[in-house]
Amino acid sequence: MKLLLLACLGLTACSSWHWEKSGALDGDYARDEIFCKQQVYSGTDGIVTHASVRRMQACMVAKGWRKVDH
Repeated sequence: MKLLLLACLGLTACSSWHWEKSGALDGDYARDEIFCKQQVYSGTDGIVTHASVRRMQACMVAKGWRKVDH
């Protein structure tokens, strides 16, 4: 039970921001996210590292998205 609570608190702390893009239409986020995931995570066997997260975020920024605090 304590482990579940810690996991929930950890996830909550990680969700203090979201992506926004000026002029984005429905589906733009999903399309860009899929593109960036394919670019960053292909061939990694699903392993996520700090470096791959930074590359994913850089890809989203390159697509015009920016991180915005909630």
